[in-house]
Amino acid sequence: MNLFDPRTFSTDWEVMVIDKLNRCVGNDKLNGFAGVLRAEFDIPVNTDWNTLEFALGINKSFAQMWERILKVTNRASQLVREFDLDMFPAGAHPTEGMFNSSHIHVGTLHDESRGILVENQMVKYAPAFAALAANSPATHNLRGEYKSYRVRRQAHGCTTPSSFRDPQTAQATWGTDAGPKLYGGPTLEVRITDCASSRRLLAEFATFIAAFVHYQGTQDGEARLSPQEYKDCMINRWAAARHGLQATFSWNGGAKPVVEVLDEMLDACGAELAALGVKRSDLGLIETMLQKRTCQADYVLKLAERYPDPYGLVSVYSKMMRHWDVFDGYVESAPVLEPRPLLDEEAILAEHLAVIGEGTHFYRSREAMYFPPPVADEIVSRLIEQGAVQREVTERRGTLLHRVR
Repeated sequence: MNLFDPRTFSTDWEVMVIDKLNRCVGNDKLNGFAGVLRAEFDIPVNTDWNTLEFALGINKSFAQMWERILKVTNRASQLVREFDLDMFPAGAHPTEGMFNSSHIHVGTLHDESRGILVENQMVKYAPAFAALAANSPATHNLRGEYKSYRVRRQAHGCTTPSSFRDPQTAQATWGTDAGPKLYGGPTLEVRITDCASSRRLLAEFATFIAAFVHYQGTQDGEARLSPQEYKDCMINRWAAARHGLQATFSWNGGAKPVVEVLDEMLDACGAELAALGVKRSDLGLIETMLQKRTCQADYVLKLAERYPDPYGLVSVYSKMMRHWDVFDGYVESAPVLEPRPLLDEEAILAEHLAVIGEGTHFYRSREAMYFPPPVADEIVSRLIEQGAVQREVTERRGTLLHRVR
């Protein structure tokens, strides 16, 4: 039985517009552009937190989505250039503290209870989509430690790790990596993906995500994971944010490069891709990215080597994006990158220790990997046993942690 009927998909693609000083244009000006695009194309283009939000309507095929992306962005680029502005499609602005996404809405979903079960199934796979879409390696004047600072920092609370829910007791939620969203359009929304800089990549991974979610809708079962398996999911989420398509995941009791996980996912949803009008071989940009283990963030970091000043980077990047296919060409000629090793327990301890300073509230330790409380508390206890951290219980601030070394 297919849970999604009819099979549809769309995107809320958040794209910044910048002025001559490489600053983000605010909603007051963007609303005018959005209004023109809504009127001309009869699709719900809007604004969201100083971005143009390209909501591309209800699509039933890759071809339909691709045609809409081309038409709307061609016109949008023309509009903003008339005012000496530029489109800046990126997961983050290097200085302005914004995180942007290409949320993928997968429909048509009418059964919220079963949608919650698909949400549970997606907990394991969402980090793989994060690795594929990683495109925010520069933000808040930080650069390069993560390929998706947006996922690492949970997009200011707008992209948070999913927890397992029982339909019998679940409440409506918003902001998780993937979950049913029936109070608007009847869809399951995948929020973990960074903003696409390439129009072709957006069309391909929107179709891939839709097909894989449709595939999950044909699977029975509640996808209950053990505490260790859920811990693995959080480690994989961190690895995707840190390494993009070079990440190695903890997978079914072993280690597996994320490109191999994505390869298996593409094979699994072949019939669903066909229902959306494509074969796996039609997703040529994704196929090349997997072969090269190269994501959009790798291109941005390469560009940043030549233009280290953050505003200089924005200026050059935005002008190159006028052609929309610069990343596509980069991947074709990019070298093959090697996978990074699986995160071991010592590295996990080090990651937790790194967030602890002098008088750090114990809850901040959760931000290291977003482990559930028993696992996070056990990590802190190990650091205390090793003499790396001291615990202090205070009357006013509760439990504090002090880094010793």
